[in-house]
Amino acid sequence: MGKIVVTGYGVKAPKTNNIEQFLSNLKKGVCCLESITDLSPNGEETIIGRINGSLQEQETDKRFKRYPRVTLLGMSAGKEALDKAYLSGFSDKRVGVFIGTSLGAMGEMAFQESIIQIHQDKYREIPINFSHIVNYHSITSGIAHFLGAKGITKTITTGCTSSLEAIQDAMVYLTSGEIDIAIVGGTDSLVDKMATYGFAKTKAIALNQTLADGAIPFSQRSSGFAISEGSGVVILEREESALKRNVPILGEIENIVSNNDGVSIYTLDNTGEQMLNALNEVIRGRKPDYINSQALGINTNDRIEERCSKELFNHEVPYSSIKSMIGNPYGAIGILQVISSLLSINHGFIPPTIRTSKEGFEEMNIVQETRFQEVNEVAVTNHGHGGNNACAYIKRYR
Repeated sequence: MGKIVVTGYGVKAPKTNNIEQFLSNLKKGVCCLESITDLSPNGEETIIGRINGSLQEQETDKRFKRYPRVTLLGMSAGKEALDKAYLSGFSDKRVGVFIGTSLGAMGEMAFQESIIQIHQDKYREIPINFSHIVNYHSITSGIAHFLGAKGITKTITTGCTSSLEAIQDAMVYLTSGEIDIAIVGGTDSLVDKMATYGFAKTKAIALNQTLADGAIPFSQRSSGFAISEGSGVVILEREESALKRNVPILGEIENIVSNNDGVSIYTLDNTGEQMLNALNEVIRGRKPDYINSQALGINTNDRIEERCSKELFNHEVPYSSIKSMIGNPYGAIGILQVISSLLSINHGFIPPTIRTSKEGFEEMNIVQETRFQEVNEVAVTNHGHGGNNACAYIKRYR
């Protein structure tokens, strides 16, 4: 099997409007989160990550005025990725589009208002785009249309692992020769009371925690994650295709392994056995330069990372979590972890896990300040609501 390489990437994330800004924030360890009080039941502090920049032509073009925000984010990240890959048309290419999303467009105001109108039997007030808002695949179709792709189009929804497993699916199509180029990404945008109330009910996020204590990976004081929005897209090709096009190769996706905890959706696998198995399979006995970790400030998840660090690496391999900077944008986080790993490789640094004191995780080799060094291989860990685990191995292209 030939190498699967990355030739382009694009990003939209909290306080991050493009790749250059993402690189700068990662290097400097910028906190892109904020604490607000208008989403909680009684004015408690809630930690969130919002995208404040414009979506340029996606917002001003009348053709897209009915598109949900989650689709517009994917369109913006996808356009940047194609530009970075020097792709402007696909007349001679077989293209596949693979987009991961966890919550789809349910954060749209039109969706929430429609639910009320349905229960009130207000048939004529239902917006014409309602059927597309509730259809997750319309997100991918909208992104594909905007980018000019008409081939294989797939939507993957496996919780927070969605975009990492989208890469896994795309690699199958590329290695089989069914497509020449894969546009792969993730997009999610649900930062509202629905998310706050829902995740607070399950104790996945904490109400009344400040940025000093909450949504901090590898900290026993943290009582939950930060809800955020974001989108990321990468362009994948077979090595020979990229070389033929004579474009810069940004890195290699060597392998992605996924599985499921196999427990009831109303319980958690506190042992982390399946995450351990997935990471063990993807590293194949190697020690990567660091682990781009799924740790997000939920004690159960972070303790699983601690177990993997001890049993697989004896705490010798550095761990870092970008969620300390951008929060957890659901199904988009996996692709953003991959892109941040590629930036690490190409610019020689390990991003820090900011805001943590390592309290309760003192034995782990946690990167707290940016480490400038050569980076050749990175392992990514990712866990999703519903029990899926996904791990990736990213390498410098040689």
